[in-house]
Amino acid sequence: MLVCQSTLSANASATATVYVNPSEVTDLSPGDTFLINIDIANVVGLAGWEFKLYYKRNVLNAIEVKEGSFLKSAVPPHNDTMFLPTVDYNATHGRVYLACALLGSGPGASGSGTLASINFTVIGVGLTPLSLPQDQTELVDPDIQSISHVTVGGSVMIGGNDIAVTHVHPTKTITNDTTVQIDVTVQNNGNYSATFDVTVYYDENEIETQTVTDLAPESNQNLTFTWDTTPVPKGNYTIKAYAHPIVGEVLVENNLLIDGWIKETIFGDVTGDGKINILDISLVAIAFGSRPQDTRWDPNADINNDDIVNILDISGVAVYFGEVDP
Repeated sequence: MLVCQSTLSANASATATVYVNPSEVTDLSPGDTFLINIDIANVVGLAGWEFKLYYKRNVLNAIEVKEGSFLKSAVPPHNDTMFLPTVDYNATHGRVYLACALLGSGPGASGSGTLASINFTVIGVGLTPLSLPQDQTELVDPDIQSISHVTVGGSVMIGGNDIAVTHVHPTKTITNDTTVQIDVTVQNNGNYSATFDVTVYYDENEIETQTVTDLAPESNQNLTFTWDTTPVPKGNYTIKAYAHPIVGEVLVENNLLIDGWIKETIFGDVTGDGKINILDISLVAIAFGSRPQDTRWDPNADINNDDIVNILDISGVAVYFGEVDP
């Protein structure tokens, strides 16, 4: 691990400063752990503090927080503290929210030191800030008055290649000897442009492979795969997309995404229950006249795949009305 140490002293600034130390961390890989401090410099009479530190949750997870020694450095009898850590750092977004206050009375702590230490584990690659917004940081003196201060954040760079499948969506869930489109989104979470193949499967059977060329870091690309279900036996099939790993890829768990299903059934069966009856007629009638951008659009009701539900689809169901899958 390569770190760029932050060093602030009383001579560097007359203003109290809360900062991430070290300010830069590099040369890490997924699975590694590392420690940063939230330090303070040039403060006078500190009796309490709080801050929120933000990071990218797809790159880092916070795993442990500890109170630093600075606030306890206040002269007796004002030398015990109440430390208030949150525990849901990674629940919805990457954020560590901590607070601490001196107990009892006294002049508070002055000078420079460590407010808190945070342990992280690396779960992805890329660059993440360690953002320490000034408007979400508070310093108070023994009289509960705010102490003027500035904040300085940091950054963590996790090197390597990392491609991921982030979205799989078939345009139909009920098919009957027709074609269905499967939309796939892939993303480059790594630090370098990537060229790679993406294959879509129904169960373990390959549908199609496409090549993504020079996908830039921090960007994504949408792909559309076309599946002709005519030769496919009737049944339920799970859809999945797989981005083939590239050289130097450090995280492969996100290369595969299983999401969506398709049922191949008899022609005219819109509901997928193996029967063609009034329910199928009703579903087509409800969507009658609609197109893909309309709120009433139902892709399963578009029997002939011409992006409009009309009399041709009604007729397609009516011709087979009353049939039951043997």
